[in-house]
This record gives sequence, C-alpha cells and structure tokens, in this order.
Amino acid sequence: MNWSIAKKNFSRQGLRASLNVLVTALSIIALIFMLSLLNGFQAQATKNVVNTDVGGGHYRAPGFDILSPTEWEDHTVKTPKILMQLDNKDKAEVLVLQGQLYPNRRLYPVQIRGISMEQSLLKLPLNNLKSFPKNIDDLIPVVVGAKMAKKSHLQKGDTLTLKWRDKSGAVDAKDVLIVDVGDMLNPRVDEGVLWLRLDHLRFMTDRKGEVSWVAVQNYIGPVPEFEFQSVELLMADLLALWRQDRINSKILWAILMTLVCISVFNTQMLNIFKRQKEIGTLMALGMDSNRIVKIFTLEGCLAAVWALVVALLLGLPFFIWFQGVGFDVSHLSESTLPIRETIYPNYQLMEIIYSLVIVFILIVASSWLPVKKITRLDPTMALRGRAIK
Repeated sequence: MNWSIAKKNFSRQGLRASLNVLVTALSIIALIFMLSLLNGFQAQATKNVVNTDVGGGHYRAPGFDILSPTEWEDHTVKTPKILMQLDNKDKAEVLVLQGQLYPNRRLYPVQIRGISMEQSLLKLPLNNLKSFPKNIDDLIPVVVGAKMAKKSHLQKGDTLTLKWRDKSGAVDAKDVLIVDVGDMLNPRVDEGVLWLRLDHLRFMTDRKGEVSWVAVQNYIGPVPEFEFQSVELLMADLLALWRQDRINSKILWAILMTLVCISVFNTQMLNIFKRQKEIGTLMALGMDSNRIVKIFTLEGCLAAVWALVVALLLGLPFFIWFQGVGFDVSHLSESTLPIRETIYPNYQLMEIIYSLVIVFILIVASSWLPVKKITRLDPTMALRGRAIK
C-alpha cells in the first residue's frame, strides 16, 4: 500500500523528479569514472616501475643507498651463487657507479648503470647493446633515455667523453658512442642514467663479478651479504603519492555526494511545503504521521533506485566506449611520473558496489531527514497550508 502511494506521488512530480534523478545519475557516473580512471592510472604507473626497475624486489649490497652517489663505489659485492643460479628471466644483475659525461664541452654528472644482457626480467630498450662484443674496442657503446638526450642535447651516433673511477680509486676516461636513444617510460631509469653492458662496466672499473643489486622476480629468502628491499620499500615515494591521490579523490567524492544530497533534500522540502494540505487531509482521515513519513521516504528511495537505473543505462555505453579509447597522458612526458602511454580505466567491482551502496544510503538519509517535520505538523494548520513557513 505504501509503495503504491509513493509511486503515484513520485510519478506526479514530473520534470522535478526527472531532473533530480538525472543529476544523481550523472554524479554516480562521474564518481565511478573518477575512481576507475585513478585505479587505471596508478596500476599502469606501478606496472611501468616494476617492469623497468623494481621487479619483485632488490637484493642490494649492504649500505647501498641510491640517494648517496658518493658512496656507490664503496658498496659493490660479488653476486652470490644462490642468485647466480636463478634463471635469466628471474633476475637482473645491476652495477651502479658515479661518472661524469662531457657533452659539447659541458660537465654532466651521470649514474652509470651496467646491466646483464642475458636478463629478461626488466623491460628496457637496450637491444642495440646486445650486438656488441664483450671486449671493449676504441668506443664504449652506451644507451641513454629520451628525456636525458633532450636535456643534454644528445642524439644517436654522438661520441663524447666519459670519466669514472675504478675499484682502486684511479680516475679513468674513454670515449663512448651513443648507439641508441631509448624511450624509457620510467624517469628513474632515464634522467641522468647512462646504460652500459654489465661486462663492459665491470672491465672498465676492475669489478669482476660485482653488482650493486640484483633485481629478482620473487623473494627467495635471506641471502648472505645482501639486504632484501621489497617492492613497497623501493616504491615508497610513489605509493605515498598514490595515497595522497586517494585522499584528493575522496574530497571530490564528498563534494559530489554533498551536491546530490542537497538536491534530494531540497526536493523533499519543496514536496512537503507544496503538499501541506494533502498531508493535513491524510492526517485528518486518521493516517498515522509515521506512515506518512514512510511514504515520503519511499519516494526518496524511488529517486535513488531510478538514479541507479539511469546511471546504468547512460554509464555502461560510456564506460565501454572509453575502455576502448583510453585517456591520452602523453602530456605527462615532461613530468616525473612513470607513465606516458594511454591509460585505461580499471573497474573494480567491489569498489563500485560499495560506492553505490553508500550513495543509496546517503540519498535515502537525505530524503528522510526533512520528512521528519511531518511528525510535528498540526493537521488543522496543514489543511490551511500554514503548517510550514
């Protein structure tokens, strides 16, 4: 009985109810789109960092700190047998040292990274280095990232001088040949990084068999003389940024929900004000005030239900279309974020369900709150249209 009355009253609201439902539906679509796009952005950026630098974690030389370049030479150790026995797709040996590059008569401090050519764990554009022999000729082949090449005005085929210190501390220098300018998706492995073959860098610095760290696919337990650093630790700065983005998304979510709740609240207040005589008549005929409250609240529930239906009808085609098109973030190529390619929304079912449940509860609460006034109405004043001013 209450439902039938509520449906009739809701349908009689006409354009006002339709606009209320449309605004709520668009807000729901915007909410799901915002959360899914953020999920997609974070997932793609995290994937890029893992694929190009972190892997499943690092076994690092004790005391090695990537933020202390003056100490890199003091923290290199030989790769232990337990890590050497891993398959090439499960490990990547990396040696990191400090160097100075001299492009166009300028000094450019660089991070010299040597990486094993047999590894396939990290996805890096270093294929041009594989064609060179293990023995060093007159020129040392190197690869630089696109951002570094742009900043230092380098291009493929350039020859310039590189200076470094060997294991004994002696300064050495040699000409290097840029054999490729790679498109690095991760700024960590691009800006200020000079990529060499691991065997070349070991020979240049007299560090046979030594590494700064070994990136692995999975944690294999404690390894003597090595410290394991997990993915969470290696990506702590990026994860902190994601947490801040989540906070910002919650603020936007709160703003959207506030607007929706205000819309529903105003609609209910207008309903009560315009239908005072109707409410007074129902009370005079003996209808309990609590039942009237239920009827008006059910009208708000109908608005929420229709908003979910409209959001599904309008949002589903939009989400399917956008999943195929994606969002171009090439404008982020100059930023420090590890992403430049097109990103796609990542729709998480449970997150969407939780969001819709919360939206439904908020809409029902916004519908019920102003209706409480009905319990305090005087039937005689309501019949005269003067109960609410």
